[in-house]
Amino acid sequence: MRDEGSPPEGVAGGRDAFETSEADECGDADERDEAEECGGTGETSVIDETSDERAGSRTDSRSRPRRLLYYVSLFFEAVAVAVVGAVTRRVGRDDSLWVFGARGGTDFCENSKYLYLSVAADKPDVRPVWVTKNRAIVRELQAHGYEAYHAFSPRGIWLQLRAGTVFLTHNLKDVNRFAVGGATLVMLWHGVPLKRISWDAELAERPRPVQALSRYLYDQYDLVSLTGSGAREAFRTGFGLPDDRLVVTGYPRTDVFFESVPGATLCTDETELDRIRRLADDHDVWLYMPTFREDPSAQASEHVDFAALDAVLAERDAYLVVKLHPKERLDADLSAFDRLLELPAGVDVYPLLPATDGLITDYSSVLFDYLLLDRPVIRYAYDLEVYRAERGFYYDYEELSPGPTAREFDELLDALATALDGDDDHAAERRAVRDRFFDENGGGYADAVYEAVRELRG
Repeated sequence: MRDEGSPPEGVAGGRDAFETSEADECGDADERDEAEECGGTGETSVIDETSDERAGSRTDSRSRPRRLLYYVSLFFEAVAVAVVGAVTRRVGRDDSLWVFGARGGTDFCENSKYLYLSVAADKPDVRPVWVTKNRAIVRELQAHGYEAYHAFSPRGIWLQLRAGTVFLTHNLKDVNRFAVGGATLVMLWHGVPLKRISWDAELAERPRPVQALSRYLYDQYDLVSLTGSGAREAFRTGFGLPDDRLVVTGYPRTDVFFESVPGATLCTDETELDRIRRLADDHDVWLYMPTFREDPSAQASEHVDFAALDAVLAERDAYLVVKLHPKERLDADLSAFDRLLELPAGVDVYPLLPATDGLITDYSSVLFDYLLLDRPVIRYAYDLEVYRAERGFYYDYEELSPGPTAREFDELLDALATALDGDDDHAAERRAVRDRFFDENGGGYADAVYEAVRELRG
């Protein structure tokens, strides 16, 4: 069933200005991680009272109402899950109906996107439905023959009440959180956690009633997808779930590294992706994807001399694509430089990654996924001590080194110049980190999730 014939329009990287209000109230799984990773990951936030408290940049009078709103929202979410779950378990759900959502319902992206496309392409025993709060995404997916609905439309609500399995990337607000209680909930997540998450981070600091509500909601996750056994302990303590709910499948979004995925460029800026791919046919193209930081003075664009970077690239006939978090804006106009390109914030970067020759990042989980391509990685960690103190890491950052780590901008220029000159002696280090966090490195991850869910459902 399709919407009333509306042509696809205004997708603009998978965002619709009229559909952001629901996403802006997101909150339960890890709000800070959700905000930071959505650019790559990635991966739109939300109500994040913890960031307010730690950043110290907002007054108590402003953060207190937001905290209260979040707590009330959490309470009604838990009540809805319990009531709807009790009813639908008695009535029954349709095991062949799978519903998918991602990143607060704002985008067509992340692991849910690639699993949805895989199931739609070659799993005839499953009826896949995408739900979103972005009507432009609904129109484009329907125009290309996929089944998609607004998460709060009558049809969307009914299908979520009937779905046997629901797939998420961040939390229940990826879909209609009031309609999925009682379904099998599969958390595909959005990256290997270097930074501490959830119960190892902000949840441990919240009032006990809030912790109790959060604990109830986390307990609804029937399955959590991991890339490999090296990430198991972080998810076990971060999510507070028993080991038998954590399953190693790999991430469906990285299947695009190994095979063509039909529909991978839907609901994103395909023109930009094609332009960069064509450029990569004849030149070295690197990608810079930094983590989001709330403090404007700490944001990556404040620690890069773009003119100097452009000069190094020009000497080597190379290009750098800059992909910032959607909440971050560049002060510099990159169009003034010959060798620098800015990728629009809402673009799904995963179809582009196989065309790139190297990656510059810092603490983003895209680093781990990129290791599957076995290409050079440079970490530009100019604020390592401060960031580590504020967020905390699961692993020793210095030990977890797949390549050079630059602490100053001049070090970054030197490392980039060395890599562009073809001097790469870090292959063994990349393999060591990759093998630690990925049990399999050849693709087929969407199929692995499919099989894990079928086994769970019996």
